[in-house]
Parts: sequence; C-alpha cells; structure tokens
Amino acid sequence: MRPKLTRTRGVTRPFAAAVLALTAAVAACTAVAAPPERGKELYLTFDDGPGGATAAILDVLRAHDAKATFFAVGKNLAARPGPARRALAEGHAVAAHTWSHPNLTGLGPTALAGELDRSVAAVRDVGSDSRCLRPPYGAIDDPVRQALRARDLRPVLWNVDSSDWRRPGARATADRLVRDAYPGAVVLLHDGGGDRSETVAALRIALPELRTEGYRLRPVPGC
Repeated sequence: MRPKLTRTRGVTRPFAAAVLALTAAVAACTAVAAPPERGKELYLTFDDGPGGATAAILDVLRAHDAKATFFAVGKNLAARPGPARRALAEGHAVAAHTWSHPNLTGLGPTALAGELDRSVAAVRDVGSDSRCLRPPYGAIDDPVRQALRARDLRPVLWNVDSSDWRRPGARATADRLVRDAYPGAVVLLHDGGGDRSETVAALRIALPELRTEGYRLRPVPGC
C-alpha cells in the first residue's frame, strides 16, 4: 500500500518527496528480507559419503544458509574424516549409514551387529553423538529393528527421492527436488557412491528456489 503523506506547514515539496522515496525504499527492503514461513521446514539428507563431492556440497549449503544431515558410510568416514568434521563444525548432523553399505535384511546376527557397531564407532570418532541410522536401500525388517532398538538407534528413511543417483542431469534433479518438496519432508540426496557433480550443480539451482518458496533447510530433528 502506498504510504499516505500528511501535509505540514513549513515542509517543502522536495523534502516531502524525499520522505516518500525513503519510505518506499524501506518497505521494499523489508519485503526482500522477510523471514521464511514458520513451520515450512525441509530436511535434506546426503547418503554414502564422505566422498569427493562432500566439500563442494558443504560450500553450496553454506552459501544458502542451509543445514543438512549426512548419513555416512563407516569405511568412507574412516578414510575421509575431514569433511565430516567440517560438516559438524558448520552445524550439520552426521549420522550412521552402516559400515560397508550392505542390505541389512540379508545379514545374519553377527554380520548385522558388526555393520551397526563399526559404523556408529566411526561416527563417534569424528565427534558426532547422533543416534540415527539410515539402512541402505531403505531395507528394514523386524530383526534389523530389534538390533537398532538394542543399541538405542533410530532408523531414518525418506519421503522424497531426488533420484540424483540416476544422474538425469542437474536441471532435472533440481526440478524434481523443488516440485516434490513439501513442509516436513525428508529428501534423499547423495554425496558419495560415485560422481556427484550433478548433485552439486542441482543444489546450486534448487536451493535458491526453495528459499524463495519460504523453506528453511534444517537437519532431521533428533539427529
């Protein structure tokens, strides 16, 4: 709404025009700086790292004030602890994604215990106390749930699959991410397990659009 000016004796027209211009400028700045809608949060998650793209992904997230959860494969975490420590220092969450990325539902009790315990130990070694774990492929059954409960671990799956693992092109991945996003959704992305340069490029496209739509990008609650 255009501000209404009150005519005051002794105020010159040039001065009144300056006041009007300043008021309009302040209103415009206020509109640009408006905070995102309350409750409109989106949870980006990255699997299979740390990998060669993790540092670049962290750069993009930092540029757009976005926080995420990294579900790290234990053996990759042991080999590349630096990116995970950086992620924690910058306010992201680092959680377990097993030691070597098998389908947990196909393992016997001893192998299952090893995958869980070694991966959690690797997460602790980089300084994370997360109690969350993402089962590879989203595969989970009663024995896996029981093993997780025995270790006070919480399985975390996802609601939106960006399909970045298919490498359909950065624009296609970005469009899918923005189109399928909704408040409270957990989004599956990848920072390891292969060439993730398309994922990095897709984030550069999608994050500004998500921010424009009012999303706050945060780690998965409780992780």
